[in-house]
Amino acid sequence: MLCQFTFKNFKSYRDETIFDMQAANIQEFSNSLIGTAYKPFPPLLPVSVIYGPNAGGKSGLLEALTYFISRVTIPLESSSRRTKNYLFMYLDEYFPFMFDETSSNSPTEFEIFFRTSGAEYRYCLSQQGDKILSESLYRAKLTQERRRPVMLFERTANAISLGSALKGKRVNSDVQDINSTLPYLSFLSINYRFPVIEEAVDWFHHCLSINYAKKGRDLNVLFFPDSDVKQLIFQSLHDMDISIDDYEKEEFESSKGKQQQIYTIHKVGGHSYRLPLEEESQGTIKIFSFLPSLAMSLIGGYPLIVDEMDAKIHPKLLRYLISQYTNPKTNPRGAQLIFTSHDLSTMKNDLLRRDEIWFAAKDEDSASELWSLYELRDETGARIKSTAAYDKQYLEGRYGADPYLQTMLDWRLPDES
Repeated sequence: MLCQFTFKNFKSYRDETIFDMQAANIQEFSNSLIGTAYKPFPPLLPVSVIYGPNAGGKSGLLEALTYFISRVTIPLESSSRRTKNYLFMYLDEYFPFMFDETSSNSPTEFEIFFRTSGAEYRYCLSQQGDKILSESLYRAKLTQERRRPVMLFERTANAISLGSALKGKRVNSDVQDINSTLPYLSFLSINYRFPVIEEAVDWFHHCLSINYAKKGRDLNVLFFPDSDVKQLIFQSLHDMDISIDDYEKEEFESSKGKQQQIYTIHKVGGHSYRLPLEEESQGTIKIFSFLPSLAMSLIGGYPLIVDEMDAKIHPKLLRYLISQYTNPKTNPRGAQLIFTSHDLSTMKNDLLRRDEIWFAAKDEDSASELWSLYELRDETGARIKSTAAYDKQYLEGRYGADPYLQTMLDWRLPDES
């Protein structure tokens, strides 16, 4: 599970920005939290949604997280150390904040805390261009005692230091031998088989992501040979009252080479009918392409990152998808859903906690800022109440990330007289 992600100098984010999946000490929907039996480690949120105006930085947050994950996993797959994750949409390029005199020539920094079944890891990376300036990995066992992180390795431009778990095991720690663009975490996984390193790398490798704004989904994921995934896909279709009873793939040769066609199967009046997938509604096609990631996430307990999740999806279906993560019965392994949205039908106090609602917007210097609803205070200095009409107050501009919708709603044609 993702605990916390911090980054700096990435695209529209100039200053240090913290995205926190650790639950605040509030009571709403406490039964939905992903907890542990270890008091020093707070429970985690199953869902976080980011709202805000266009070009405010919503997608930039997810891109920063996606890029950081890709930084670790792409070298592993290039070396054939790991198979390609077809449910992760990689991002291998970035640029720093460009609207001041210094940021474009300053490092970009990342820090992430994530939790496995037995430990909590802290991984940091600083880079300028493709060159890594510093890197470190720490691990804290999940115990009843206070957090006691242990250093696994630290890397600077001049040296690599190893912790006790890696010392004396003939590990290459000569910084001159390591490609300056290759994360040392990836290097260790490619060349060695240390359990603590593999446990950390597994977390990165199993993250899932979708970005519908950039390109379509590879629908071959529908045909993963995993019966549990397909069963959950059809259970979800049934719950959403989408009348698709099966699907199949047909391959054929054409002037463009080997092609394939995916069909949905509908049973009507005792007969089965095939319909090319592209003939379904755009909403159904999007749901269909989303469900394999949903199923893999819930079955494996993996984080799922989705940009523009609400596009072409009915608000009731969107609430259903969110509820699959907030309901412990459908999310027994602690999967997490992190997504951006413009759909205010989900900004409700009967669906989300205040610390699960985030806002991104740019300041007067065109630098993006990020904050949660729980962090906000009203004019008296009190926190926003859990009984508040979040969507109404958001449209009124009371949460800072003014979507400009109120101005549009108040607009009138000029008097022609």
